[in-house]
Amino acid sequence: MIGIGLDARTLLIIVAFSSLAGLWARLQEQQYRERQVLDPQTDQWVEEQPPASGGPADDLAQARAWLAENRPGKARKLLAKWIKQHPDDERYYEAVFLLGECYFNQRDFWKALERYNEVAENAAGELFQLANQRCVDVARAFLSGQKRIVWRILRLPAYDEGIDILDRVWERIPGSRLGEVALRLKADFHFGRGDLDLAQDEYANLAQQYPSGRYTQLAMLRTAEAAQAAFAGIRFDDGPLVEAEEHYRQMQATFPAYAQRERVEERLVGIRQQRAAKDLDVADWYRRTGQPGAAEYYYRLVLQDWPDTLAAAEARIRLQALGVRLEESQQETLP
Repeated sequence: MIGIGLDARTLLIIVAFSSLAGLWARLQEQQYRERQVLDPQTDQWVEEQPPASGGPADDLAQARAWLAENRPGKARKLLAKWIKQHPDDERYYEAVFLLGECYFNQRDFWKALERYNEVAENAAGELFQLANQRCVDVARAFLSGQKRIVWRILRLPAYDEGIDILDRVWERIPGSRLGEVALRLKADFHFGRGDLDLAQDEYANLAQQYPSGRYTQLAMLRTAEAAQAAFAGIRFDDGPLVEAEEHYRQMQATFPAYAQRERVEERLVGIRQQRAAKDLDVADWYRRTGQPGAAEYYYRLVLQDWPDTLAAAEARIRLQALGVRLEESQQETLP
C-alpha cells in the first residue's frame, strides 16, 4: 500500500511538471509571436534576430521590449545610463529617441520634446522623420490642453509652446506632408479659439503653400469663414465681409463642386444681406439725427446697390415715410 501511495504521488508530481512545462512552452510561443517582425524581402512575419550577446545594442533591445510592455520607467533608467556611457555610438540618437518615447508614454511631453528635437536636429532618414512626427504629436497634445510639467510639480498651459513646435517642424520640413499637417493644426487652433485674424492668415498660407494639397479646399473655405466671422456688426467696418466675399468667389471658381456642396452661394447671399443692413443703418442714423437729405441719399444707395435684399424693402418704407416719391421701378417689393 505504501509503495502504491508513493507511486501515485510521483505520478501527480510528474503530471504537474508536465502541465507547467506545457504552460511554459505556450508562454514561450506567445513571446515568440510578440517579438516577430515583418521581413521586407519575403513579406512574412519572422522572429526578430537579437543583437550579438554582450554588445551595447542589447540594452536598446531591452529598452524597446520594456516600452512594448508599457514599462517606460524601467526603459528610461536603462536608456539614460546607456546614453551617458555611449556618446559616440552610432545608435546614440536612436537611444535618445527611445528616451523621448519613455517620457511621452509617461505624459511628460516637454522632456519628450527635448529629446525629439535633439534627434530631429542631428539625425537623418527615417529617424529624422519619426522625431518630427513625434514633435507634432507633442504639439497636438499641448494644443488640446495637456499641461507642461515644470519642476515636477507645476502643471502649466502650453498653447504657445505648441504653436512654436509646429513652426519649428515647418522650418525643418517645408513642403512635406507633415509640414502640411503642422500648418493645418496651427490654423485650426486659432480658428477654434476665435483668433480669426490669425486663423485667416494661417489658412491662406496653407492654401498658398499647398495649392494641390489635401486641405486646400478646406483652407479656402475656412479663410472665407474666418473673414466673415471677423465682421463685428453693422456699426463697424464691413471690410471683413468684402474680403470674405472675395474668398468665397475664388473658391467657386476653383472648386465649383465643393463650393456648391458647402452652399457658398447661400453664404454670399447672407453677406449681401449684412452689407445692405449696414448701409441701411447709416441711412437710419442720418434720419434720426435730423438730416433727411443725407438719409434719402443712403436709402437710395441701398436700393441701388442691394435691390434684392430685406434692407432694400425697409429703405423703400423709410423713403415713403420721408415723403419721397420713388420711380416705378424702385417701388417693386421683394418676391
